[in-house]
Formats: sequence, structure tokens, C-alpha cells
Amino acid sequence: MSETSHRRRRRSTAFAGPSSKGGPERVDWRSRIMLGVVPALLFAAHLTFGANHVAAAQWLSVVLGLLLVAALAAPPARIGLFDLKPVWPLAVLFLITLGVAAWSLTPFTPGGPHPIWTWADMAGSSTVNRSATILEMTKLVGLGCVFVLGCLQGARSDRARATVDVLLALGAVYAAIALLSFLSGGQIMAGGRLSGGFLSANSGASVFGILTVIGLANLLRRWRQAKGADVMKQLGEVAVPLAFVLLFVTCLVLTASRMGVAATVVAAGVLLLWDMIENKGRRLPVLISGAVLLVVGAVLLLGGNDLLWSRFDALDRDTLVRTSIFTAHWQAFLDSPLFGYGLGTFNDVNSQIMTAENYKDLWLIRATHNLYIQWLEEAGIVGATPMVLLIGVIIAVGVWRTGKVRKGQTTARGLVAASLVVLIHGTTDYALQTPSIAAFWAFLLGLQFAFGQSRA
Repeated sequence: MSETSHRRRRRSTAFAGPSSKGGPERVDWRSRIMLGVVPALLFAAHLTFGANHVAAAQWLSVVLGLLLVAALAAPPARIGLFDLKPVWPLAVLFLITLGVAAWSLTPFTPGGPHPIWTWADMAGSSTVNRSATILEMTKLVGLGCVFVLGCLQGARSDRARATVDVLLALGAVYAAIALLSFLSGGQIMAGGRLSGGFLSANSGASVFGILTVIGLANLLRRWRQAKGADVMKQLGEVAVPLAFVLLFVTCLVLTASRMGVAATVVAAGVLLLWDMIENKGRRLPVLISGAVLLVVGAVLLLGGNDLLWSRFDALDRDTLVRTSIFTAHWQAFLDSPLFGYGLGTFNDVNSQIMTAENYKDLWLIRATHNLYIQWLEEAGIVGATPMVLLIGVIIAVGVWRTGKVRKGQTTARGLVAASLVVLIHGTTDYALQTPSIAAFWAFLLGLQFAFGQSRA
């Protein structure tokens, strides 16, 4: 390699200027603006009902695709992308997922077309709603685009940490808007719970839970960076990160989401324990940060959020409703286990399985309230398996990468732990069925997968 090409490779970056020693302080303000474009778009989508409308979801996918094209138009961005590994397992699993969805549009799957097409006297297919499946495939492509954007921004360690800083700052603006809308009575969703711009407060809880865990990781990192300085300087260094965490926790508690709070507590506990194990001899910052988070949470919970406590009184009733929904849709999956009913066909299936006994529980819902049952019901075992494996590989690589990066290990651990909020909350709710939240998580998965892999 010539000296000129070597210098060109050393300068490679998707959105940031050259940095020899790393650290987000080396990423200038112009680069930070570029790093904030995708997070800003996603937070704006959160505030507009999560882009949870057919047209809005498709437009979000289109914009994400255009942003990826714009990023890849810069040769330095492509160089950063070439450093990522393993790429082929992810590409193969993603293409298999799309391929199975496309296969369901044909009548040639094992078992043949669904009987509903015979009743309608139309050319059949495995999916019961071809249009809905095609739209879901488009959304999957959009998620693939935002994942790659996350990879581009996370390939260099300094750029990845700067992206997290910008994301948390924009997240704080988003949380402040959501809080002010709630307190002023200006939010659209009624019911006395903070929704974060969504039509479900539980969806807002997933976003605020993710931000809380990432914010906690950032707080730990900032505390350690200030270690050795005088007390006032240390407090000054952590003042803003601490304020972010307190704001996110406040919004989370005001959503009054039981499982959202529980999932966040578990994810934060995993992060604290993981960080404590990996940083022997430096446990005090972890314990202090964890104690602050727990104390603040206890004050907010015990100090007047009666709505959250009152919702625990309805836990038995809600459990019965969820059980009725899960039972009906699990049976629907068992009736078509291999290929399911097609991506995006929940409403069609839900209408078909209503009975006099479960009508009161099924007639109003638009999702299964369980991420895993809905994946199996729509995609079947054949379609859900590569999807689950894809997510598993990404998270596994993210866990492995946390021990390999030279700087930003705590931030990388925070990104991985934040995924637990989505995976745990997904057992009882449908936040990931909301387009903007799915895109937000895909972006974070890209960040954690690529974190610090680039040699440039």
C-alpha cells in the first residue's frame, strides 16, 4: 500500500474528522451534527405517534434508505464499513428472513395456499394478506438500512462514543418535550400517563427505559474520566449525565408501565453487575451511581406516583386478559407452525380467531402483546428462526466486542444492556411493533455490533 493511500485510509471516517487519540471531544461540532441526523429523525418519529401508520412507516423506511445512500456516497464511509466483521452471517440471515417472507407470497410453500384464498376464489398464497406482507418486507429493508447507518457511526470508537453523547442529548430534549406535553395536558393520549408521543404509554416506557440504561452507562464513564480530580470538578463532570438519567427515570415512572419499569431495573442491574465485575478495584463509582438511581426511583415511586401503584391493583385482571390473548394466538400459531400466516397479518388472523368467549379481549387489540408469539404467528418457525438468530448474533458480537475495544467499554456495555429492555418488555407488550421504536433499536444494534471495529 502506498504512503498516499495509507494516509487516505487513516483519515477514513463516515461523519467525523480525524482523531488520533479518540474521545468524543475529538469529534468537532460539525461532525456531531451529522452524527445526530438519524437519532433526531427517530426521536421526531417517536413524537409523531411512532410513525405507526401505514404511509408514515413506509416514508420512514424511504428516508432511512436515502440517508444510507447519502452516507455510502462518501468513500470514507465505505472504508469504515469494510472493517466490520462478521458481515456474511448477518447478511445471509437477513436475506433468508426476507426470502421466507417473499416465499409466503407464493402458493408453493409446504402445505400450499391458505384455505382463505379458496373461499375467496382467488389465486392463493401462504400469507393471508399479500399487501400487508409486502409492506412489512419494505419496513424490514428500512430496518436493515438504519442498522447499517448505526454500524457506520459506531465503527470508530471515538465516533461511537460521540454518537451516544449526541443521542443522549437529543433524548433529553425529547424527554423534556414529552414531560412538558404531559404536565400541560397537551399530549394526545388520554388516561393520565405520560406517553412520549405514542398512543400507548407502554411504548414510551420502552424508549425511556433504553435511554435510562444508556444514560447510566454514560454516567459511569464520565465519573471514571473525572477520577483523580477534585470533588467539585468530578461533580461538574457528571452533573449533565446525572441530570439526563434523572429526567429519563422521571419520564419512565410517569408512564406507569409496570413491565417497562421492571425491564429497565433488570437491564440497569445487569449493567451495574457487569461493570462491577469487569472493573475490579473500581467498584465505588458503580455502587454510587446505582444507589443514586435506586434512591431517585424510590423517591419518585413512593413520593406520589399513585397511578403506577394503582395499576398494580389491576395486575390480576390484566393478566387474565393477556392470558386470553396469548392462548388464542398461540393456538393460531400451532395451526400453521411452519410459515405462519404472513408478515403483517395480525389483524387478519385476530379477526378470524375471535369467538364468543374471547371477543371482549381481542376485538380492540392491534398486536399480540407478546413479541415472540407474534413473530411465530406471522413468520412461522421457518421465518422466525433466522430473525431470532440474526438478533442473537448481533448481540453476541456486541458482548464480545465490549472486551476488545480500547476505549468506551462501559458505553458498549450500556448499549448491549439496553437491548434487554426491549427483549424483556416484549414479553408483555408490543413496543417493537411500533416502526420508530423498531428503527431506534436497529440503530442501537448497529452501534453495538460495530463499536470500535474500524482500524482507521
